Amino acid sequence: MALSLHELLRAAGITPPSGTPNVEVRDVVYDSRRVRPGSLFVAIPGFHVDGHDFAAAAVAAGAVAVVAQRISDSPPPASTPLIIVDDTRPVLAWFAAALAGHPSRRLTVAGITGTDGKTTTTTMLWAAWQAAGMRAGALTTVDFRVGDVITSNKTRQTTLEAVELQRHLGDMLQSGCECVAVETSSHALKLHRVDSIDYRVAVFTRVTSEHLDLHGSREAYLAAKARLLDLVSRRDDGIAIVDADDEFAFPVLRERSVANLLSYSAGGHLEADVRARAVSTDSSGVAFTADTPWGEAAVHLRLAGWFNANNALAAIAAACSSGAPLDAVVEGISNLDRVSGRMERIDMGQPFTVVIDYAHTADALAKVLRELRLATQGRLWVVFGSAGERDRDKRPALGRVAAELADIAVITDEDPREEAPENIFAEIAGGAVKAGGRLGETVLIIPDRHAAIEHAIAAARAGDTVLLAGKGHESCIIAGRDSVPYSERDAAEAALRRRL
Repeated sequence: MALSLHELLRAAGITPPSGTPNVEVRDVVYDSRRVRPGSLFVAIPGFHVDGHDFAAAAVAAGAVAVVAQRISDSPPPASTPLIIVDDTRPVLAWFAAALAGHPSRRLTVAGITGTDGKTTTTTMLWAAWQAAGMRAGALTTVDFRVGDVITSNKTRQTTLEAVELQRHLGDMLQSGCECVAVETSSHALKLHRVDSIDYRVAVFTRVTSEHLDLHGSREAYLAAKARLLDLVSRRDDGIAIVDADDEFAFPVLRERSVANLLSYSAGGHLEADVRARAVSTDSSGVAFTADTPWGEAAVHLRLAGWFNANNALAAIAAACSSGAPLDAVVEGISNLDRVSGRMERIDMGQPFTVVIDYAHTADALAKVLRELRLATQGRLWVVFGSAGERDRDKRPALGRVAAELADIAVITDEDPREEAPENIFAEIAGGAVKAGGRLGETVLIIPDRHAAIEHAIAAARAGDTVLLAGKGHESCIIAGRDSVPYSERDAAEAALRRRL
């Protein structure tokens, strides 16, 4: 659709400056390479490049107006409307929503945030709504789901930029979706990508520590996550689903103002609204009884990992509180057989276990290793790394966890970006050695990820478990500014074929 510039400015709470031409705007862009005639260009200061430097190029490509935070050294021509605002990021979000027709206002949108478990919980919620006959969509780190149609998310973004996000929501509305689950990252909340989404439900998984390179502290990280509650609180019927077992986040989140707050617990918190009791795990998955305000239900998940009981409770609470019947919700969650890169087993007939998991924080890695230790008769291997140009504090923590909970830790590439890989390896190995790991014996550094996986699988004995952690579903490794195609599953299967 097209709107006038004045309409868009007012949608973002901006009074059009006197004398600003009221040109027609056909779309909004923040990347000058995507400009077409009739575009409104919004200059975003990025982490590597600054959109202000491309304002003139955007106009040359057909942009009819520019919104920026300052006048750059390469300004647009004087004949082109230039509107200066304090922060272009929230403005971009409102422009995108207005041009898409505010689709979230006609959908039940749930945002799922937290440190670990977001993708699984989002996918569970989609499955629950679908089973209840409520046509649903989902936007996750792994994939995009519209009803039963699933496409891979190849962007490497957990939550898309506002323009793409609003377009997806619009497409889902047009396809007949009633409900959409949006995996909502701390980046998206802090950088205002989701400001214009009319969230009805906010779901919080466990909040530990991540992305301190952006947030600065654990407390600031939680504050960014908590913004999701502020967005939900704009509604009189807003719902918050929070983890009562989370000693760090729960005391903060439960004090936020929201119309309806429900808590969940798989850890024995008796005052939680939704509780799991008699939790058990075996090779077929996780079983428990769910006590809920909507009744009692026996749940048997086909997904491995005790921690998925928590994810399931969060999804049950979100689905039922938004109108789905408990029996259908449990059926939908119980029928979900896999989430790509999340406790995903690779079985080609080998006499040992190979598991892929996205665990890339110390807390997540510890959970997965403890879970696998219980089912491992032999040695427990872990192949992992840590991203370059990201939170450095978690590197020694990852090394410590690997040394303490695995028998053999193989440190390798993850996404070095423009940081020297050997520096990343050294910081991880330092944490491992301090925790008792022996470099060259129980702690190995094999820079090439294919070679690292090859080594672990070639050396594994009957009864061992090999965990490949940190990449999960991702389809590339970022080295320098290049994205090198990569599949953890393909690498594991190739190594297994050679071994077998």
